[in-house]
Amino acid sequence: MTKLLYASIIASVIVMSVFSTNAFAQSEFKKIEGDELLNPISQDILAKIEFSKKQFQQAKETENKRTAQQKLIDEQRKISQESLKQEIKRMEKSYEEFTPRNAFAKYVSNLNATNHGIFWDQFDYLQVKVSLARDARDSVLKQGGTFSDAMKQYVQFAKMPKIEMQNIVRELNIKHNLAQEDIQSNFDMNGKLPRYENDLAAPCYGCTAKISKVQVDSNQSVPISRTVLEPKPLQITDLKESLSDLQKEFLESRNIIEQKKMVFEMNEIIKQIQDLK
Repeated sequence: MTKLLYASIIASVIVMSVFSTNAFAQSEFKKIEGDELLNPISQDILAKIEFSKKQFQQAKETENKRTAQQKLIDEQRKISQESLKQEIKRMEKSYEEFTPRNAFAKYVSNLNATNHGIFWDQFDYLQVKVSLARDARDSVLKQGGTFSDAMKQYVQFAKMPKIEMQNIVRELNIKHNLAQEDIQSNFDMNGKLPRYENDLAAPCYGCTAKISKVQVDSNQSVPISRTVLEPKPLQITDLKESLSDLQKEFLESRNIIEQKKMVFEMNEIIKQIQDLK
């Protein structure tokens, strides 16, 4: 019985709430018509409503106009980009013979064919370094870095210290049978042969037979024997061998990430050699 009473009370409350809400809603909104339209307050409200309608309409028209303009701009940009691509292709074709590789090929074609290999290896070595340098520079710029930071990265990959240049030329000369490895070992850390005040005392590098040289203004004859130079510091020798191995891998590799790692390793080895000097 108690439960039934509670249920009846709850139902009554819900019905009263619905009717009171409807009554409130009906009393909250009133249609303005007839003489009430002449009421200053009503006229002010109507004027504001009309003003809001005009503002909305203007905003809509402005947005439509902006959309149309943006669409036109996008279309013009697309046409310009396509035109630029075509112009670049035309220029590339017109100046094709002046690209680094083609210009170098023209130069090499005038040389003895037996020397083409070493020239192309030197070219490829340098081109890979420049390509890595450009990639590093562009990567910094894409990530929002400054032009100064980008160029620092470019130099880091493109630079070629004297030690690196001497070493790669030495290795390529040996590779293409333009020099003997034992003869190359006679050069000092600066890539030079030892100097002698007296030419008669200078050794004959690479000589295997006993020979003599004669001073021009006398009959003096001096036997010449193959020189034995003081051994280079073992640490420098090991570092240069490591540098040579890295340079060979660098030329053969086609993996950009691996090549970048090799550049850092080569730069570190070169720095160690310079410090030991």
